[in-house]
Amino acid sequence: MGTLHHSPQQNNSKKHQSSNPEFERIKELEVGSVTKKTLPLKFILGLIIIFILSSIIIGTIFLLSKKSTAPINSVEHQLTEVEGTPTWFYDNLTGQPISHSGTQYDTASNPILGQDGQPQKISIKQAEQAANEINSQPTFCIQIPNGIDGARPQTGLNQASIVFEAIAEAGITRFAAIFKNPINQTAIGPIRSLRVYHLDWVSPFDCTIIHAGGADDALSAVSTGYKHLSESYTYMWRSTGIWTRSGFTGYYAPNNLLTSGPLLADFHRQKENNQRSYPKSFSRLTPEESLIQKQNVEKSTKQTEQAKSTNLAYKKVSDIHIRFNWQTSFNVDYLYNSNTNTYARSFQNGEKHLSYTCENTKNKPTPALDCGTPTQVNPDVVIVMRVKQHTSPLDHYHEDITTIGSGSAYIFQNGTVLEGTWNKLNRESQIVFKNQQGEEIKLKPGRIWLSAIPESYGKITYD
Repeated sequence: MGTLHHSPQQNNSKKHQSSNPEFERIKELEVGSVTKKTLPLKFILGLIIIFILSSIIIGTIFLLSKKSTAPINSVEHQLTEVEGTPTWFYDNLTGQPISHSGTQYDTASNPILGQDGQPQKISIKQAEQAANEINSQPTFCIQIPNGIDGARPQTGLNQASIVFEAIAEAGITRFAAIFKNPINQTAIGPIRSLRVYHLDWVSPFDCTIIHAGGADDALSAVSTGYKHLSESYTYMWRSTGIWTRSGFTGYYAPNNLLTSGPLLADFHRQKENNQRSYPKSFSRLTPEESLIQKQNVEKSTKQTEQAKSTNLAYKKVSDIHIRFNWQTSFNVDYLYNSNTNTYARSFQNGEKHLSYTCENTKNKPTPALDCGTPTQVNPDVVIVMRVKQHTSPLDHYHEDITTIGSGSAYIFQNGTVLEGTWNKLNRESQIVFKNQQGEEIKLKPGRIWLSAIPESYGKITYD
């Protein structure tokens, strides 16, 4: 209702108007009009107050529900992040557990006691920080030969997290072995020349390339900004070996150039300013998922429950036969060991593939004398990739391998084989393995050996 305007005469006659019933009715209408205008404003103000109070209450509840940001040693932080189910963190190369929150245990599964005599506990944040520290340690990709001209047994090869194998030249295979901060390895090698396809495969691991020269295209590529070290007598040495009653023991040129974890650490500190590594690795199963897969396969020779749900055929396999070409000294056989859940590696000619392990020995050891008896190589996962391959038109000797693109792949783990594909988009991207339905395949934790066989004449069989 609009505002009522009064005449001057009415303003001078208050007493008279107050006794007038009509005036009283009009006044009531005026008061009512003002009340109707005032109520909506009060109502809005009330809603605003309620909204503000509600926001304060909800915000308080939300803040209380968040993880504490108190210092790591505060009681509140320990109560909110330490107790409860442990959170696990994994190695980004091997997929093995490396840290977890909650009570800490030693290798004998006994609780580790703190200075106060109580079991030591760490928070999720502390466990994550510990894992990040390990997962950013320097990574090294080392070119290791496989010739029958004195390169075997290699040293440290069975301790590599990931190994790529392919023909280098004349049917002879060569390895690119990936190590994470191998500080306890007092000898690794021998070291030989670089191949460009190995550079393509190891680039995603953000590693320092360790090599002794290389093919022209590989040397050209590695000089375009890669971290690398080639045939340095500061950080490598020539192992001489000795003559014994049974003959010569040790390596001889050109297969006698070695390095070590401590020397690589010196190089990393002195020449690379302790730069951290951030590798892109493969998708992994957790240890629990891998165990379930293995148990399912052992229960039945048919499809596992996981296979049924995704229409995947997991086939039980004990023997793997990889044929790069016609040379039995380089073709490979693997035999699955269900007790260790690993694959013992041999060559087609019956020779076991052996490797020395030199850990915490004297400086610059002679592996054949100082590192004990070599043991058989036994990776946890074996992968075979079919690749396009031809002899290089540049020198008509070295091999050219197509690493970018896709092809057939065979993944052997937990006593099974899964057929699928490999896919790699570019040099910097990691290889992705997929099943026949296009779903990514996760690999079990542990050491991986990948063999690239020629698509046209290489063979892979298993039973």
